[in-house]
Amino acid sequence: MAGVEQVTNSIGQAYTESYGQSWADGREAGGSPSDSDGRATFTARSRRVALLSRVVEKEILPRLALIRASSGNDTAPARMTTESDTLELVSLLLGDQDDGAGTFIHLLELRGATPSSLYLGIVTDAARRLGQLWEDDRCDFARVTISLGRLQRVVRALSPRFQAAAVTPSTHPDTILLLPAPAEHHTLGLVILSEFFLREGWHVIGGPVAAGLVPGGFDAAATVGGTWVDIAGFSLGSTSRVEGLTACISSVRKASKNRYLFVMVGGPLFLEHPELVARVGADSTARDAASAVRQARGLLSMRAAAE
Repeated sequence: MAGVEQVTNSIGQAYTESYGQSWADGREAGGSPSDSDGRATFTARSRRVALLSRVVEKEILPRLALIRASSGNDTAPARMTTESDTLELVSLLLGDQDDGAGTFIHLLELRGATPSSLYLGIVTDAARRLGQLWEDDRCDFARVTISLGRLQRVVRALSPRFQAAAVTPSTHPDTILLLPAPAEHHTLGLVILSEFFLREGWHVIGGPVAAGLVPGGFDAAATVGGTWVDIAGFSLGSTSRVEGLTACISSVRKASKNRYLFVMVGGPLFLEHPELVARVGADSTARDAASAVRQARGLLSMRAAAE
């Protein structure tokens, strides 16, 4: 409730700044209590109702959407796995057997873990541990790449059960472009992110597969220049690629058909260094895929209020 109270307290100031004079005019138009036909009072009330509707539409709803997006009291599934489970999964991913990880994930499902809790929990944690092993020179690039490939197969195997609860897409769904930063090779996060946006009825274009198949990389600027995109999302895993992402986002904004294009960025790097969000020219980041979807909805609510 604290978030709602914060919005309510701030509405007075926003109301005065945006509609103060109009409200005063309406109050004066009400006339004195001696008005016999009540027409002036009716006019004043009509104006107040219209102004209040504008406040709700322009101020309250977008702010509540943002509070919900950033609140810790969300509907993210409870963690169903343990630290030892993560270590076991990483060991299986690095092992000699190709299907060991998939079998282990199936056992976790039988234990009660849902695809959503697995995506946001053990799968993400295992990917981060693999990346850490590489950064610490405890595992070579080839072995980590093979392990991440196995983990992507786990994500794909979970997809049908995860998408079983998908929202029926509208006739004109919102569109998000998802791509890794230029020269970025860590793309598992984008795979999981795509799953969450697809389940919520979004149209997803780009993705790690497209980025890898197109010679020279996927041309994000050409895409947003020729196709309506509501939000562009980029993943980044290394500080060495910050400048490349900054240039990419700048070119995407300049080329976009949508003048209200929002840009989101993701990856552990932005959680550790939130100041990088503004530095690369993005609008926001999120701690996980579920939060990213809610935050995207909040951004589009802001756009709707501005139009």
